Amino acid sequence: MITSIDHIVIAVPSLERAIETYRTLGFSVVEGGRHPYGSYNALIGFADGSYIELLSFYEDSPAHPWWTLLHERGGGLVDFCMASDDIRADLAALRAQGVDCGDLTEGARARPDGYQVRWLNNKVGGAWQGLIPFLIEDVTPRDERLPAQREHANGVTGIHSLALATDDVARPAKAMAAALGVEGVAMTYGIAGGSGLRFTVGGHALDYMAPSRVDGPLAAHLAGNRPAPYVVGFETTGPAQRLDPADTEGVLIELT
Repeated sequence: MITSIDHIVIAVPSLERAIETYRTLGFSVVEGGRHPYGSYNALIGFADGSYIELLSFYEDSPAHPWWTLLHERGGGLVDFCMASDDIRADLAALRAQGVDCGDLTEGARARPDGYQVRWLNNKVGGAWQGLIPFLIEDVTPRDERLPAQREHANGVTGIHSLALATDDVARPAKAMAAALGVEGVAMTYGIAGGSGLRFTVGGHALDYMAPSRVDGPLAAHLAGNRPAPYVVGFETTGPAQRLDPADTEGVLIELT
């Protein structure tokens, strides 16, 4: 069963710069580690168990899908992952809807303290990428993968919502409904000029949105061939605000 949003992926040209950027925004950022396929990361953990992965590359990795999203489509918020307690069954449900889920693989990274974090995951391909989550099931204890520091000066406590931009809400929503076992609820997002369907899972909202007007920000996002993830909302004990993408490595962030 898919249980929640596990993390969002923000691809950046310089990991070191992104770490300083997010610390300036009031986030507690910790060094993550290196993957064996050319990328390395830093993590921002939250009290609700979700986290942000800031990701860049320590060597050229043109075969990596996030490399292309970073270097050809602007980077920023490029992907998201959802946690599963039975990844094989969940992937089977998505594949039955025609989703290109890729292969189930063993993932790993070495933490700065030398501990090897291990998990099972997949990579979603084709037109589904960024609209359908890749899934993760932990092999080592999940807490070993998450940052221990989960408090932030800006008061953020977790992910509230993730909105995904698409010209065809029905297609990804049908696949997610089959995987989650629930139907989406109609919603509108007036400030972006969009409407669509919301799925709620594990306390997080997953919104599939299509433009409701041709001159809105959502339509512009799609016209610019940007990655499918459009905006992430975070719960905060601080003031509600909308952060300028120029200050967030290109990510539209709402604090609510």
